[in-house]
Amino acid sequence: MADTKRGRVRKYHREERRQTEREIELALERGDEEVDFEELYEDEEIDLT
Repeated sequence: MADTKRGRVRKYHREERRQTEREIELALERGDEEVDFEELYEDEEIDLT
Protein backbone atom coordinates (compact mmCIF):
# COMPACT_ATOMS: atom_id res chain seq x y z
CA MET A 1 0.00 0.00 0.00
CA ALA A 2 1.33 3.42 -0.90
CA ASP A 3 2.28 5.83 1.84
CA THR A 4 -0.10 8.76 1.58
CA LYS A 5 -0.49 11.95 3.54
CA ARG A 6 -4.03 10.91 4.48
CA GLY A 7 -2.77 7.61 5.83
CA ARG A 8 -0.04 9.28 7.87
CA VAL A 9 -2.52 11.79 9.31
CA ARG A 10 -4.98 9.03 10.24
CA LYS A 11 -2.20 7.01 11.88
CA TYR A 12 -1.05 10.08 13.83
CA HIS A 13 -4.58 10.78 15.10
CA ARG A 14 -5.08 7.13 16.03
CA GLU A 15 -1.82 7.15 18.02
CA GLU A 16 -2.81 10.42 19.73
CA ARG A 17 -6.19 8.97 20.70
CA ARG A 18 -4.55 5.86 22.18
CA GLN A 19 -2.10 8.02 24.14
CA THR A 20 -4.97 10.09 25.54
CA GLU A 21 -6.85 6.95 26.53
CA ARG A 22 -3.74 5.64 28.31
CA GLU A 23 -3.36 8.94 30.17
CA ILE A 24 -6.97 8.76 31.36
CA GLU A 25 -6.60 5.13 32.47
CA LEU A 26 -3.39 5.90 34.36
CA ALA A 27 -4.95 8.92 36.05
CA LEU A 28 -7.93 6.86 37.17
CA GLU A 29 -5.69 4.02 38.39
CA ARG A 30 -3.56 6.43 40.41
CA GLY A 31 -6.72 7.63 42.06
CA ASP A 32 -6.53 11.16 40.75
CA GLU A 33 -9.86 12.53 41.82
CA GLU A 34 -9.67 15.44 39.44
CA VAL A 35 -9.30 14.53 35.78
CA ASP A 36 -9.58 17.54 33.51
CA PHE A 37 -11.23 16.02 30.45
CA GLU A 38 -11.42 19.41 28.72
CA GLU A 39 -7.64 19.68 28.89
CA LEU A 40 -7.16 16.11 27.67
CA TYR A 41 -9.46 16.61 24.71
CA GLU A 42 -8.81 20.27 23.87
CA ASP A 43 -7.03 19.40 20.62
CA GLU A 44 -9.14 16.36 19.76
CA GLU A 45 -11.43 16.45 16.78
CA ILE A 46 -14.43 14.30 17.59
CA ASP A 47 -16.12 12.45 14.74
CA LEU A 48 -19.71 11.59 15.64
CA THR A 49 -20.50 9.61 12.50
